Amino acid sequence: KLMKGVSHTTPEGEEFALRVMNRLRGACEKWKAKTGLGFGLYGTPAESLCYRFARIDKERFGTIEDVTDKGYYTNSYHVDVREEIDAFSKFSFESQFQKISTGGCISYVEIPNMRHNTEALEEVVKFIYDNIQYAEFNTKSDYCHVCGFDGEITINDDNEWECPVCHNKDHAKMTVIRRTCGYLGENFWNVGKTKEIKARVMHL
Repeated sequence: KLMKGVSHTTPEGEEFALRVMNRLRGACEKWKAKTGLGFGLYGTPAESLCYRFARIDKERFGTIEDVTDKGYYTNSYHVDVREEIDAFSKFSFESQFQKISTGGCISYVEIPNMRHNTEALEEVVKFIYDNIQYAEFNTKSDYCHVCGFDGEITINDDNEWECPVCHNKDHAKMTVIRRTCGYLGENFWNVGKTKEIKARVMHL
């Protein structure tokens, strides 16, 4: 976005992003041949860096729209969490970058509770099997220990986790599960990752 002024899901941005990724892959192959060491290009979510690097860059370069103004970075080749894109298109788009990421990769989509629509979920699983190396689903399965709410505990305007029913904000009295670093975890993330989680849109 900084270099081209457009998302890498546009034709111009995609061409540039693929050139960057292939340049990085070429450097890994060159270093591997020169040293005999197993260099690889890793498509990492680098979750803790998404805030740290964005904060440092904002201090150094100022506020840049859609780059340093969000409070977080979307890492690697991944589509910006705010971008409206369906699950199938997202997986198709990101699959081409996974092929270049010889050291590892992951892609994911945000989905609602699919317990009453398992047929649709099955279609996505089939698509993953045929089109992409490694993919995950993100869904919300939170629990408030104060009122017994079972669903999605949300992030309020002050970037605090809050039960939508009883408005409990005590981390010790709620269980919040989100996928970060490719894994489902419960650790109440730094301010940048919290902003990124809040900005995530549904893909299905």
